[in-house]
Amino acid sequence: MIDFKRFAGAVTLIGVLLGCTALPEASDSDKPGVVLGSVASMIATVVSVDLDTREVVLRDEDGEAIRFVAGDEVRNLAQVEVGDRVVVEHSVGLLLMASPATGEGPMRADVLDVWRAELGQKPGVRIEHTAAAVGTVTAVDTDARTVTIRGVERTVGLEVSEEIDLDTISVGDEVNALFQESIAISVEPALAGD
Repeated sequence: MIDFKRFAGAVTLIGVLLGCTALPEASDSDKPGVVLGSVASMIATVVSVDLDTREVVLRDEDGEAIRFVAGDEVRNLAQVEVGDRVVVEHSVGLLLMASPATGEGPMRADVLDVWRAELGQKPGVRIEHTAAAVGTVTAVDTDARTVTIRGVERTVGLEVSEEIDLDTISVGDEVNALFQESIAISVEPALAGD
């Protein structure tokens, strides 16, 4: 079982890092929580850039060629040089925390942030989606180890790990979720010696 106070502290810290403004306060509740996440990255080297056709050829870490046409939304293509490195980073994080009912009911808020490189810089973009939601537990099946949660847009049935004590979850409890996904693509100058 997860220590709620420690988990709430982690939620607060991650929430601050993600720019959230309203976060649950730590309490003495014995309700469970879960933190999930993953990060993946790829680096490719620029092999060629044709500014007339906007075709770019990259070579990935396995030596495979990647060809694509950079659309007009790719700002500053003229700044890209052979040997530059294209770095792609993708991250996903999910925080789930059960809490006693407050009676407010399901709610959801989404924020989409997009950043593009300034004119004259190497091309780059970062897209970040953050969603905060509250759902209500409508059913708990201890034999099948499932919990049904009604949200604003849909009702979902979730399988629950053996590590979670289902006796601590009740119909009417709220499940607070914070989801964040981001993808960043940047072009960096070639490393010295390349």
